[in-house]
Amino acid sequence: MKKALLVLALPFVLSACGLVSTQAVYEEIRAQEKAKAVGSDTAPAHKLPPFDAYQKERSVLSP
Repeated sequence: MKKALLVLALPFVLSACGLVSTQAVYEEIRAQEKAKAVGSDTAPAHKLPPFDAYQKERSVLSP
């Protein structure tokens, strides 16, 4: 019984790994960059744009 339950639950558990989107990863990187800049006196060399602007720039650059 336990084995059958495990076999049925496995696809659902593995599909949850696919829920991490590129937007979530990008926004996390932006948040980390902002957090690094909070304690320092110097401004960051470049500020990452919002995800929509990033996607637009990326689509223009790709052939």
